[in-house]
Amino acid sequence: MQKIDYFQNFNKLFIEKKLSKDCMRLSLFKISILLVIIGASGTGIIFSESDKTEQFMTLKQTESDELSLYFEAEDIGYYKITIPEFEGQGVFYRIVDDDYYTVSKGISETKMSIRYFDVKESGIHTMIITNLSQEKMDYEIEIGSTNSNKIMIPAGIMFVGGLLLLFTSFMKLKNYRTEQPDENIK
Repeated sequence: MQKIDYFQNFNKLFIEKKLSKDCMRLSLFKISILLVIIGASGTGIIFSESDKTEQFMTLKQTESDELSLYFEAEDIGYYKITIPEFEGQGVFYRIVDDDYYTVSKGISETKMSIRYFDVKESGIHTMIITNLSQEKMDYEIEIGSTNSNKIMIPAGIMFVGGLLLLFTSFMKLKNYRTEQPDENIK
């Protein structure tokens, strides 16, 4: 019985020391990198699971089309307009809420445009696209939610990790000194 107790205590002590050595190897720099990676991964996962809809459309001159999606209140929505065969002519877009009040509008005059808008009230928001080109054009339209309320926690983790990373980098640079002889200084 005495031998078993001694063996168990030895294993317990050996495992605890090994774990404490492994824990000591984690520096503040490594922890900050880990926090940034965890926060970025969480943000990416939440953003990829958010609601979004995508549609390919071909519009003739001054023809319009719509794309709708339901948004929660106090969220941030985004839209992406891609014009594969862009030749300098743009597209007019307008985001409207349930009551057809304009939330955002503008003209996209680039091959790809990504913009964001605030959602004040829950409801269906509709994106209305109007072709400004003289010819028939193809468009790829995506409208979606960023789930900004759910992203706050992983974004906070990533922010804390970034601050720790800056702090540890500053401390390493502060402790790094170079000596220069006076005759080389002019």
